[in-house]
Formats: sequence, structure tokens, C-alpha cells
Amino acid sequence: MTFPEVEVWNQETADIGRENKKREASPCSFFCSQGRSICLSAEYFIDSRLSQEARGGVAGKHRHKIQLALFGQLMAAFEYMLKDFFAKTLDATNIFDDKVKGADWLRITTEQLLMQRIVQASIGSTLVHPTMGWHSPEIVNSRFHAFFGNKPISGVQLATLTKLWILRHSVAHNAGFVTAHDAARINQANISERVVNVDADFIKQAYGFLVEIASVLALNSAKGILAQWIKSMMEYGSNYERDKSTYSRIKLLGVCERSRTQELPEMTSVMYLADWSAYAV
Repeated sequence: MTFPEVEVWNQETADIGRENKKREASPCSFFCSQGRSICLSAEYFIDSRLSQEARGGVAGKHRHKIQLALFGQLMAAFEYMLKDFFAKTLDATNIFDDKVKGADWLRITTEQLLMQRIVQASIGSTLVHPTMGWHSPEIVNSRFHAFFGNKPISGVQLATLTKLWILRHSVAHNAGFVTAHDAARINQANISERVVNVDADFIKQAYGFLVEIASVLALNSAKGILAQWIKSMMEYGSNYERDKSTYSRIKLLGVCERSRTQELPEMTSVMYLADWSAYAV
């Protein structure tokens, strides 16, 4: 079997380049870009785009399969954002090194370390991306609180996010078929032993729910990281030329650009000095 090659240079080169910059620097912005693209894809396959003869049961069946897959991709993008925020934080600064050493969930095996010979991965990615537990909102909150002092998922959001993860499990592992056990876990007996109907409107609503968590994550967690980093640098005094690389990496963690077509903002010395004045107390 021949695996497909990656084709970068195509008619969407500008979009790919912009998204790649977000992927490299701003996990929450990258999720917004991916999520909005998924919503647009889900909305694209509607009857008005088909001829009268092509509408009906067959079109609906294929549309259903496509939208199941798009929902699974949306949840995968959300999980990647949670992991990558952590990974990029650990890559940007050493102020959490002691917490890393004390975190039981951040343990790397010899085999995992040896595998890095054949891939290019940062320290943060090597530590964080292989870990489990990201489908549990309570575990996610405990990890962010332990490191950054805040919880990105509010109490009223916990139950809904848990249901989305269970639904994602049904889509990813059971082809959309909801077992009686999973239906009971989300208190939805009406979908027990059935294939769930994920449509474009549901995907759009799910994205709207998840993007609010992304916004809080970017705002609160990144603010806490920036404050801790500046306090750790106080004995050296402010120096933008010295700090601009680290400062920009941390500052971009706090950006959640919702527009798919908007570039990330440029970090400046004015921003640096304002943040230094705000947190160096």
C-alpha cells in the first residue's frame, strides 16, 4: 500500500501558510481556524448545492457519514489544542521545570526518548503529546490549575464537554453507533443502540461551545504564565532585546484569533513594557 504524499503548494497555499503560523505559535488560534474550516465544510454539503435528481436518501446517507467524520475531527483539534498549549508553554520557559519533575502524568519512557532519533520534536511535545487523560474535563482542569493556577473549563461546561467526548468516542470507535452504556453515560436513552445524527447545525453549536473554552484558556492561563515569567525575571530588570523571543512565544499563547483569515498580531516593545509594568510588582 502506498501512502499519500503531502502536497503543500496548491490553490490554498496562503491559507495553509497562515494556519501553519498559528499551529507553530498560537494553539488556541489554530483551533479556531481548524474549527471554523470544519464548520464551513459541514455547511457546504447541503441540498441546495445538488441537482434535484441528486437529492434524497443517498445524498443524506453520504452527508451523514461526512459530518460524523467532521465532528470527530473537531474534537481531535480541540484535544490537540489542550495538549499543544501545555507543550508550547514548556518549550517557551523553564519556570515550570520543578512542576514537570513532580507531575506523575508527565513521565517519559526510555523507548519514547529513543524514538526521538527519527523525528523532530520539541521537549514539550515529547513530554505532553503522548499523555492520556485529555478526554476528562476534570483531569484537564486539575492539570491547568496545578501548573497555571486556573481552570479553563467552568463548572457549567463540565457536563456538556463530557457528553461531547462520549459522543466523539462513539463516532471514532463505533462508527457513530451509540451503545446502551454510552447513551446512559450522557443520559440520552433515546439514542441508545442507534447511529447518532450529527448534522451541520450540531457541529456549529459544538464549535461555538468549544471556542469559548479556548478563549478562556488563552486569556487566563497565558496571563498567569506571563505573570510568573516576568516575576522570575525581575532581578534582571526589563530588557526587550534580551527577552523578545521568550516574551513573544508566551504572549502568543494568550492570543485566540477567531477569524480564520486573520493573521496573528506582531509582538512589540510597547506591549512588553506594558506587561512588565503590570506584572513586575
